[in-house]
Amino acid sequence: MNDQFDEAAPLVDEALAATERKRDDNEELRALKAEVARLQESFAATVFGAGHIAFDEVREKVRAQPMTAAVAVACLGFLYGVTR
Repeated sequence: MNDQFDEAAPLVDEALAATERKRDDNEELRALKAEVARLQESFAATVFGAGHIAFDEVREKVRAQPMTAAVAVACLGFLYGVTR
């Protein structure tokens, strides 16, 4: 009777190994999700900053050359009206 309990239990060993792998995969998945969230925040901050820089540059060019800016806006308005 004791011989049965002393023998290796391959199915139990496989189940334990699969449980261990699943736990490791879950930890890796949590780490990847955290990294994706961090990258999304960083990307959003970068886009927001780039938008402000571009807006500031356009504003400076308009102030430096208001007539050129007015003509450019008029041309864009005309093109928009023609395509509608």
